[in-house]
Order: sequence, then structure tokens, then C-alpha cells
Amino acid sequence: MIALTPIQLAIAAGQVEAHSPSEFSGWWQDGYWIHVAQDEDYTNDWYITVKHPDGGFLYDGWWTDSGHRTVDEAVAGAFRGAELLDDDAKQESQNV
Repeated sequence: MIALTPIQLAIAAGQVEAHSPSEFSGWWQDGYWIHVAQDEDYTNDWYITVKHPDGGFLYDGWWTDSGHRTVDEAVAGAFRGAELLDDDAKQESQNV
């Protein structure tokens, strides 16, 4: 069985609002909202937001020195930072 990356998992869940090289937003499992967007005006760093179904933020901030990273890597960082993956999937996302 081939392990899916975090962005592939989110896309497979079928609740994607936006998906481009500089932005991704969508819903994960029981209502977790994930949004990553690249600052195209200044640093190109990624801003990452992960919102819990109860409305609290699990991740909300800049990923420093991330301008050279891809949208796939930013989504993987969102999943890692918000601890949305089980141990096996966490290990796989480390390889992204």
C-alpha cells in the first residue's frame, strides 16, 4: 500500500476550496479547516492556519524562511504542526 502525502489525503477527502501553487484550503476529517497561502508580496513565506472544529486554532502563523518550499510541503507542515496525523502518517510526511 502506498502512503499518501498530507495534501493527497486532504484532496482525497474531497473538500478542497482552493488548490494552486501558492494556496491551499480545505476541510479535513471531522471539520478541521486547513489553509496555507504564500506571501507573494514580500518574503514568499507561507502563512499556515489550522482551525479545530470547535473554532480554536491549532496552528496560526508564519512558517519562517519557507519561501523556497512548495504548497505540498506547506500542507505537510500544517498537518505536522497541528498533529493531525497518526504516527505512521507523521513519519511519511517527514519525508516530504
